[in-house]
Amino acid sequence: MGKRHVVVVGGGLAGMASAVWLAELGHAVTLLESNGALGGRTIGLTSKHGDAVENGQHVLAGSYENIFRFLDSIGTRDLLEFPGDFGVRYPGGHAETFGFGPRNITRMAFGRVRDLSITTQLAALPAWARLVRDVVRFDDSLDDITVDQWFDRLGFPAAVRRIMLNSMVIGLLNELPSLASAHAFAALLRTGADRARRHGPDAVRIGYPTVDLGTFYTDAANRAMTQLGIDVRLRTRAVRVTVADGRAGGVELSDGSTVAADAVVLAVPSWNLRALLDDVPGAEDIRLAAKQLEPIPIMNAYVLLDRPLGTVAPWESLLDSDIGWVFDRDRMHGSRPDGNHLYALTTCSSYDLMGLGNSEVADRLLAALRASYPAARAANVVDITVVPWPKATFSSRVGMSTIRPGNATELPNLALAGDWTHNDWPTTMEGAAQSAARAVNLVQSALTAR
Repeated sequence: MGKRHVVVVGGGLAGMASAVWLAELGHAVTLLESNGALGGRTIGLTSKHGDAVENGQHVLAGSYENIFRFLDSIGTRDLLEFPGDFGVRYPGGHAETFGFGPRNITRMAFGRVRDLSITTQLAALPAWARLVRDVVRFDDSLDDITVDQWFDRLGFPAAVRRIMLNSMVIGLLNELPSLASAHAFAALLRTGADRARRHGPDAVRIGYPTVDLGTFYTDAANRAMTQLGIDVRLRTRAVRVTVADGRAGGVELSDGSTVAADAVVLAVPSWNLRALLDDVPGAEDIRLAAKQLEPIPIMNAYVLLDRPLGTVAPWESLLDSDIGWVFDRDRMHGSRPDGNHLYALTTCSSYDLMGLGNSEVADRLLAALRASYPAARAANVVDITVVPWPKATFSSRVGMSTIRPGNATELPNLALAGDWTHNDWPTTMEGAAQSAARAVNLVQSALTAR
């Protein structure tokens, strides 16, 4: 079989991974991206003080098999760090650390935890048992109720939900327990358990890049794609997949020209499908699902202070705060030569913050920072960069888990990729990479069968 030409539409993580892996298989690959740079939601930005900032701090789990494969392909896996613990900070400033792995997870559930009495933990034991039962049984009816409703049914005490479960749900699904589907959360717990059996305790460890995301993903991917001979076309908008003889024939561009192809991978966000599938048979269900998947806003801010906050871990989860997590960029990326200290603040499901102006957001987040960190009250703010992300991820709301489309279409040589497609994860980098792996396998099968 001679070299085949594959067009990948979309230069985010799923698109970059698809392009790299297809080229590694020996195909000629053209990658089309409508923006002026690759990266999608991993794209890097720069603050007025020259700091590398992003659409939020990205972390990775030790069980992310597909993203690790991509990092191996572009040569940045060695730039990951997996710390031994993370922090939980209570209102007023008290903080404690928790490690990763079964022993420390057990400590969180049944050990000494501030504001969580032994009586309360014992009262939660039947609820934990019922949760395990539901996860093992696992059926689609869980997509009919929210996580909050599920926890009510399981009988979890309010204190356990406040201190442990709610932040876990928001951290894993990026959505509020009052909105998130119980099915999505239970599915993630099943996936975690499965990966833990395959990878051991390292599966639940959380790591982070020791460099900015532009260096970690985009710059490295660009180098890899150049070496692989991938034709990357920026500021090039695809408008329609062309169809001939029951197969995808290529992609029509906004300027009226067409890029012919032996196969096509669509790696665009669900809300960017537009008319791309107009000529594709059987695409109505895909478009309907894409239309129903609502985006979640995530608010991020990067705060430069003249003194350290006194964090107890590389990142901390804040309870009862407008800030979800604080990431200590000094711990993660190294100390700054100017003696200042950079912190990334992230709030998922930030529906109330997204409607405010950047100055109002800054005031709210700085007030929350001072409420949780005594050192922040005396610190001078050198700079604060607010990075709103209105369409950060899709919402894992009730009814959404079971409508996500697969990667195959009715055209054998047209595949979908993106974290919004059906995979083992909610909207995550691993979900994007897994979808890319599946799309590549589908395209490869179609090309070898012809």
